[in-house]
Amino acid sequence: MAIELILIGLLLILVAGVIHGALGFGFPMLATPILALAYGLKTAVILTMIPSLLIIITSLYNCRSYKIDIKKYGLIIAIISLGSLSGAWLLTWVNPDVLKLLLAGSILVYLLSGSINKYLAALSRKPHLFAVLIGPLAGLIGGATNAVAPVLMIYLLRMTQSKQEIIFVSNACFLIGKLMQLAILSLYLTYDELELLPLSMITIVAYLGLVAGLSVQSRIDNDRYRSIIRYALSLFMCMLIYQGMANLVFVESRVV
Repeated sequence: MAIELILIGLLLILVAGVIHGALGFGFPMLATPILALAYGLKTAVILTMIPSLLIIITSLYNCRSYKIDIKKYGLIIAIISLGSLSGAWLLTWVNPDVLKLLLAGSILVYLLSGSINKYLAALSRKPHLFAVLIGPLAGLIGGATNAVAPVLMIYLLRMTQSKQEIIFVSNACFLIGKLMQLAILSLYLTYDELELLPLSMITIVAYLGLVAGLSVQSRIDNDRYRSIIRYALSLFMCMLIYQGMANLVFVESRVV
């Protein structure tokens, strides 16, 4: 791989770490498609496993002073964890680009449809039902594509106005989901897929980005944070559509 591409890739990984540090989510979602361009999706998911765990654990440690009602979010965390097991299993045999396009479509509907937003507002008044409906989808998508964040944000933006709660709950879901994903993928891993040198470089660069991002997080108030998330969801949707379509078209043209 050309040194220029390696440097560009590491720069993008650094940016993904900064975004996760500032917003409390985003690294697996952003880093996976970057690495998938060079390694394929399954290997990209594997390469993001260790740096994602490090970033998530550090983010949770940074939340140690937050006062969070764990019982309020226990159900969604549990359901997403179970969904991640199914999603990781799907990753071993299903084309995840189809899931990405479905996820991108759901984000687009959420961002543009006032009627859907009214429906979600009604669901937010029934938190257990809301968690049961959206949790399996979030876990399934997250386990298969590392893209749990958009669906989870749709849920959390309706359930709380607190930036601190969103950051803590999302990273708690990410952590348990990653552990579930690791449990499944470890059954299918080979030594060659570990790519130790790229893994080490990605981990170091991602952590440096996280540290930089954490210094920005405290300067973002709740209202601005929620606005930024909506822009982030739009960005993630575009990335999902681009990668899903590009991969599907590339595979079709290669088969023909």
